[in-house]
Amino acid sequence: MELRQLRYFVAVAEALNFTRASQTLRVAQPALSRQIRQLEDELGVKLLERGGRGVCLTEPGRAFLAEARAVLDKTELAKRVAQNSNKLHEQPLNVGYVWGLFHTMAPAAVARFRQQHPHSAVHLFDLTATQQAEALKEGRLDVGFIGFADEANSANLEKRGIGTCRFIAALPRNHRAARKHRIALQDLANDFFLVISETNYPGAARFVSEACARAGFRPRVLQSVERGHTILSLVAGNCGVALLPEPLRALPHPGVVFGALAEPPTGELFVAWDASRPSPLRDAFLALV
Repeated sequence: MELRQLRYFVAVAEALNFTRASQTLRVAQPALSRQIRQLEDELGVKLLERGGRGVCLTEPGRAFLAEARAVLDKTELAKRVAQNSNKLHEQPLNVGYVWGLFHTMAPAAVARFRQQHPHSAVHLFDLTATQQAEALKEGRLDVGFIGFADEANSANLEKRGIGTCRFIAALPRNHRAARKHRIALQDLANDFFLVISETNYPGAARFVSEACARAGFRPRVLQSVERGHTILSLVAGNCGVALLPEPLRALPHPGVVFGALAEPPTGELFVAWDASRPSPLRDAFLALV
């Protein structure tokens, strides 16, 4: 039995006319009749009653029609699944990340993903939290290692916690606390603070203010800065001190001393995505993060 024979039979059974069915199928009527007879011979039952006024289904023919349609529907579904799977491998996965926070976590997740999906290209983009949120909503990114929860929440993105990071003090090399093994945050109450821009990293400056408030003082913020490496340059130039996520220690920092805090504030890190945009490839990646 061939799928072609099933398609021919369904076409005749629906049209109840060999001529119309042959026109729909674009098959010569003798060939169509021959295939139906071969199908009946293989089944050992008569499916169609042929008469001068047309064709009608026999009782076995009606029962067989329902099953033939189901087989053809299942075959069409299998074809679409295979085609979509092939397209899936042809599409790249676009991943955003905040360098300095996720410079080890994001590449490690990509490496795990590539082991299981070697034919899928992955593109990494160094973007701020705000840039990632915009790109996720516009469909230019599939996944974003976005940092803290604020930007994901404000953009109505789906998010999942993937770890925590402690904050450390970034001090000029000649700072009075630079040689301390542990630094009490309140010891920095008289210093000027440099903070990350709320425009690019929503919630980061507030996190620092809240940590200082718990230590009993309000930080004197000298200025907000767009990127972590700029903060480090200003700290090295004796413009102030900063509280930074510990992973930023990996940035080049000549003239800067990182000091561990006696009671380090800790923030939760998140990966985010737009749940309104279905993506099996993205979901496969998230399962490995």
